[in-house]
This record gives sequence, structure tokens and C-alpha cells, in this order.
Amino acid sequence: MFEFEKLRGNTYRICMPTNIGVYDTGNGEVLLIDTGLNDRSAQRILSALEKMNMRVRAVILTHAHTDHAGGGKCIAEQTGCDVYASEVERIFVENPDLEPAVVYGAFPCRDFRVKFMNTPKYRVRDLRELDAPEGMEFFPLPGHFAGMVGVKTPDDVYFVADSVNAQKTLETAKICYLFDVEAQFETLEWIKCLDGKLCVPSHAEPTLEIGKLADINREHLLMLNDYILKSLTTAMTVEELTVKMSRDFDLVETYAQYVLTLSEVRTHLTYLRHHSLVNFRFEDKRMLWEKA
Repeated sequence: MFEFEKLRGNTYRICMPTNIGVYDTGNGEVLLIDTGLNDRSAQRILSALEKMNMRVRAVILTHAHTDHAGGGKCIAEQTGCDVYASEVERIFVENPDLEPAVVYGAFPCRDFRVKFMNTPKYRVRDLRELDAPEGMEFFPLPGHFAGMVGVKTPDDVYFVADSVNAQKTLETAKICYLFDVEAQFETLEWIKCLDGKLCVPSHAEPTLEIGKLADINREHLLMLNDYILKSLTTAMTVEELTVKMSRDFDLVETYAQYVLTLSEVRTHLTYLRHHSLVNFRFEDKRMLWEKA
């Protein structure tokens, strides 16, 4: 953990709970891909770069979630660098109540403002304004969050953010946050074309076989869809389905976990509704969902 690892050419990663991408642009300047969870993560990144005689030229955020963007303010203040993100993700960082509000469904209760939903507010520039080195490309990765992007370095290394989760994560966590199930399926299909390329997921080891991991993630989504459909042979409210999922998957009883599970149920219901697999009806002022 926290090791500086060369991947290929001028492309490196700092091994942290969230993999941090580093591209050496020359003269000791680097582009950072993501910033870790908080100020402590930022300090570890800066210390790792200092040992390599590198300084930050700019930061690229794949998306606004706190474990990716939480250290950005500290790095920007200490180095004077600019931080860049896609248009949508920039708005979330500059308005930090929006991220937890999207998941919570209203202005977020303070009990939900845990470390993973607590990005500090700071200025972010539009990624299209970045003077990127020749051969660096950005590509959309919708699904996990609204405007998430991936980064291809000139060394043909692909940082694919949270487009996939490690198999162990799926086996232990069961519920991994998604904004849009439909878009996630499309992203998983698209990144399979990167098979044979060196891909770096944010929470898994670099791999040349991203297609295998994409298929594992796809099967997990199909499993959740199937679970919900089987559960809805009896009509349920969203809350009742959330409670059933929490019990069946033995999820921890915390405020944050319950809200995340509730959000996951809703996004899967949206997908299933759009594919005419579930219906809703009202009974005694209760909105009930059932299998079509």
C-alpha cells in the first residue's frame, strides 16, 4: 500500500485504496489522475511524488466521489495546480451538497455525511480546457456516476475509474453504488474492447484482461436484477424491498448502508421499469412494485 509503481513508459500509479494515476510530462512535472479520500491521502501522494522528485502540474478527476476527489483541495492549495473534471463532475465538486443529495434523494441528513460523501468544496476547471500531452485521451464511462471519465495516457495505459469493481469487492460488499444501471451495462460492454490493453481500475489491480472483470461485473448486475424480479412476485414498496435485500444479503445496519441500498433498489427498479419488466400501482396510498 502507498507504493509508487511504474506501469509503462512515463505512466505510474500510487497504490492506495483508490489507485492514483501519475503521468510524467517531463521536467519533473506530472499529471495526477484522482486525489484519494481526504487531506491525509493528499499528503501521502505529495510525499510519494517528492521522493521521486516530481511536482504536480495538474489534477484530472475521473469523477466527484469523495474517495477520488476528496484530496483535491489540499493538493491544489499546496501546489498551486489546477484541477480538471468533466462538466457534470465539476459541478458536483463545486457544489458538495449535490453528491449526497443525489444518493439520499433530498438535502442530505448530517448522519449521511460520512467520509465517502464529504468532498470539500473547491474550484475545478472544465476538462476540455486542459492542455493535455499528445496521445492523452479522455473517454466517457457513464453508469457509476453521472459524468465519470476514463483517461488513456500516451503510453497506452487506460485508467478506467470505477467502471468495474474487483471480484472480491462484489462478493463481500454485494451492493456497490450505481447511478444508472442501463449506462453501466453499456460501459461494461464498451470497455471489453480494451481487452489486451493495460487497464487500471480504481479499486482493483491493473489488468490486461479487463473483459473478464467486465463480465464478472455484468453477471453481478444481472444477479441483482433477477433477485429483485423474484422478490416482486409479491408486490412491495421500495422500503420493503430494501429491508428484504438488507436481510437476505446480511448488510450492516448503518444509516449510510441503508441509504445506499435504498438508492441501489431504486436505480435497478428504474432499469427494470424501462425494460417493461416491473410495474407499479397504488393501494391505500402506498406505491407498490411488482413483476410485470
